[in-house]
Order: sequence, then structure tokens, then C-alpha cells
Amino acid sequence: MSRRRRTTPSRGAITGYVLKLIRESIPASQERLAGDLGVDLATVQSWETGRRPFTGTAYGHTIAVRHQLARLGADPIILATIDDAAHADYLLCELLDTDPSVADLDQHALCCCVLTHQVTDLLHWAAVGKTPAVLAASAKSPTARNRRGPVATAPVLNVAERAAFFANAQILADRSAGRDDRLATLQRQACFLTGIDPTGASASWLSRITRSTRPFSTLHGWNRRWPAARSVATSLAQQGDPEPLRDFIARAHPDDTCNLAALNYSAYWVGEIHHRQHDDAFMTNPRLPWRGTLLLRHLVDRLRPGHPFLDLNIHNVWLLLAVRPGILTDDPALSRDLLTASENVLDSVGHSRQSHTELTCVHYGVRMDAPPQRGT
Repeated sequence: MSRRRRTTPSRGAITGYVLKLIRESIPASQERLAGDLGVDLATVQSWETGRRPFTGTAYGHTIAVRHQLARLGADPIILATIDDAAHADYLLCELLDTDPSVADLDQHALCCCVLTHQVTDLLHWAAVGKTPAVLAASAKSPTARNRRGPVATAPVLNVAERAAFFANAQILADRSAGRDDRLATLQRQACFLTGIDPTGASASWLSRITRSTRPFSTLHGWNRRWPAARSVATSLAQQGDPEPLRDFIARAHPDDTCNLAALNYSAYWVGEIHHRQHDDAFMTNPRLPWRGTLLLRHLVDRLRPGHPFLDLNIHNVWLLLAVRPGILTDDPALSRDLLTASENVLDSVGHSRQSHTELTCVHYGVRMDAPPQRGT
């Protein structure tokens, strides 16, 4: 029996902690901010702790609060994180406060919206305490360092909630495996969230999922199971096993549609496609408006020895420069950074032969101011 869906949010720890960082970026005390916003001190305190979720506030009032925070001098980058933080809190509510064994899979939040890098980073923040890159500078600010007393340094889940986060994601992935293609997005995203488990406890489960799915060599073109296979492979790489991901790169890109899917998804992941996508079908749309400069910066920053997705990052750089041959002219500094990063990786070990060939091609093409050619 499907459960009745909530009409009010029951979690707000991530949004609350982002509000704390916003307040500290002004900077302002809780008392001063309460006065500036025209609310009592207890309201600000309950927002920041998540006891009274900020997302439970009337929509018009939240807009007014955000405008006032901007006028007070809040960091615009942190302020812009509020929407993604609210989304992450909603997903936490779905993952932790709903029994995954009886949840309505068709209506689950992981089935209805494709995650972005920033939303996933915010979930990662709560699940394992890793500060998102977009907020890292704020966490090191003088105001943050000067907090007094035993205050929380992140919206971290307790031990039981952390265990439930990964266990429930596994149950959702198991229940959706092999079902209607509409649930492929749910399975893919549940597998990916399981892959961020830092304890290594999810590695054996992910390996079992890999053995139970079709081998990559049978993916003769893009279908709704292609993204799920990719996410399992990247999750295993996150857990320390790069071979399934290398196999996926070598075998599961047989045509231009798969290459387009890889780039469209990566562009969406880093925020170049601004509209929220609700299932994986967007990956094969050839008319999505994105340039690729932001994606290339994201990839270049992750071209470093030891990165769990190094092989995938190299492959995506190679693909991106092949289809966007003029992109390096957008930012000369990015071109120089790509040369430096590629040289560092080429001088190291730990990447595949295919990656070495593709990165050599990229390096030569950048030096010669020419795009890498397929088959080189």
C-alpha cells in the first residue's frame, strides 16, 4: 500500500546550516539577523538547527527573507545554494523517513528528478560530513573559525541515520532493478548515492549489482539501462575498483548517441543545463543549449592522479574537445591549465591505456591548437 505523501517538510538541517553560513557571511549575530528580518530570535535559531524547516515557511515569506539577506550583504554564491539545499533536505526526508520496502517507487523523489552535482554534494555533506566545494571557502572563514562552544560544523546525520541512508538506497535500487524502464532513473541514482559510502561497506553490494546486470559489451546503443550501468561503474570506482568503469568507457560508447548522452549528462551534472530534468531521457536530446566551458573547467580541475573518476574525466575531455573544437578560445587560462594537468597525468601511473592514448591526443591537439580527432 502506498503511503500518503507529505504536505509539509519534516527535515531542514541542510537548509538550516546553509542559512547559518549565509548569516556568518554578512556577518551578523542571530539576534541582529532576527531584528533585521522582523522575526523573533527563536525563529532564526530553529531555522538554523532545522527544528523548524525554513522550507516550511510560506513561499512568499521565503522570497522576502532571501531578498533581505541579499540587501544585508550575504554572500551571493551561498545564498544561491538555498534551493539546492531545500531539494537535498527533501531527498533526505524521502530516504530516511519512508520505509523503502513499501515506498511507492513511481512517486519516489529519486524517480522524479535527476540529481545535479551540487545537490549530491549537499547530500554527501550530511551523509559523511564532506563540505561541498561551493561552501568550502565559507567553512574556512574567520567567522566560522571563531564559533564558540561545541557547535556543529556541518549538518551531519547521526550514526543510525547514516547507516539508514545507505541501506535504504540499496533497498530502493534492488526493488527497482529489472522493473519498468521508468524506474531506471531511480535505480541509477540510488546506486550512485550508495557509492559515496566512505566505509567501503557498500562495495560488495555494488559488485553484486554489476554481476546481475547485462555486461557492457551487450549495450549496442543507448537505452534507459545505459545510465544505470554507468552509475554502478562510477560507484565502484568511488569504492576503489576502477576496472568496471574502464570497461564501460571502452565497451559502452558504440555510437554517437551514447557519446551525446555522456556529454549531455555531464553538462547537466555541473550546471550548464539550467532547467531541472525529471528523467534520463534528456541525455539523447541533440538540441540542449550548453556551451561546455563550465564542464571543461570541472573536468580539468579533476584531471589529477588518484582521482577515482580519472579515466572518465579524460574520456569526457576528449569527447568534449572533439564536438566543441573552439571551446578553448573562450578561456586561455583554461587551455593552459589543461596542458599542465594533462602533462601531470601523463607522467603518472594509475590510468588505463585507452585514457593514456586519449589524453595524449588531447595534449597534442591543445598544443597545436587543434581539436582531437576520433580514431587518433
